[in-house]
Amino acid sequence: MRNAVYLTALMIATLAAPGSGTAASAGAYPDQPVRLIVPYPAGGAVDGAARILAERLGSAWGQPVIVENRPGASGRIGISLAAKSPHSYTFVAATNSTLNEQLTRGEAGAPPPAANLLPVSTLFTTPVALLVNRDTIPADSLAQYVELAREKPGTVSYGSSGEGTTTHFFGELLKREQGIDIIHIPFAGEGPNLSGLIGGHVGSAFLSASGATKAAQTGKTRVLAVTTPSGSPLLPGVPSFAQLGIAGLDRDTWVGLFAPPGTPQSVLELVTKATEAVLASRDVRERYAQLGLIAEGGTAQDLTRRLEDDREYWARAVRQTGITLR
Repeated sequence: MRNAVYLTALMIATLAAPGSGTAASAGAYPDQPVRLIVPYPAGGAVDGAARILAERLGSAWGQPVIVENRPGASGRIGISLAAKSPHSYTFVAATNSTLNEQLTRGEAGAPPPAANLLPVSTLFTTPVALLVNRDTIPADSLAQYVELAREKPGTVSYGSSGEGTTTHFFGELLKREQGIDIIHIPFAGEGPNLSGLIGGHVGSAFLSASGATKAAQTGKTRVLAVTTPSGSPLLPGVPSFAQLGIAGLDRDTWVGLFAPPGTPQSVLELVTKATEAVLASRDVRERYAQLGLIAEGGTAQDLTRRLEDDREYWARAVRQTGITLR
């Protein structure tokens, strides 16, 4: 019954969306259901954060905010769908991995869909951590991990959440900075990457704080280092790569809320303020922390600066690592 109600609401949103610009400007916003696209599988950190936001916005607005998972192609399918959707009643929660992968890659003859999205607010940040499987890699520290990789080149593997993601680049940057030969094993998302590490299919992996916490709870893994320059409260006691003297691996991953092109400024400002209010709530911040996330908020301008700074960093990483994004 609940699924039927949600599907009915989604159909209403879809049918009403072509005239949404008029509705948004003519009366109180929103006056119909709002669609929030998550370009990743259900059950992950982005999905969890989006559902918390949708729940609170829906309560505040008196209109359902319907989360729609559209995974595939490292998030590109959902991004493309959002960029082509009618404006004002569709939004998308996208990671910097997805956004920067598109913006550094580009498309032949046309800008990627991500280039047309309009920033709303930053939802959360989370550090990335390097972990090892205790049975596969007998390393208690990053120094021991690097030493093992040097002694046995080509035998140490690391998992990522997919080619072109931040977890992939961090592995290649570590290879470059330390002059080691570790083998990249890309997975289709963090869930499979986490399972691969716990199951011993890869010796090490780069995971978000959420994934690292889940892995640590199994007792089968050890966290060696985190990308937040000064360490992270989400992974207390874990040193950062910077603190261990390794440069370049000093960025958190983040998720932003974006809107399709053509969304009126008045709607963008309203949704930004509503999102900031939700993320400022103590209860929401605690629920995000339980997912291994730090609730952020901020203006569209803040998100724009974050995106531009991030794009510059990852474009440089592309040049440094020589990774070819196909």
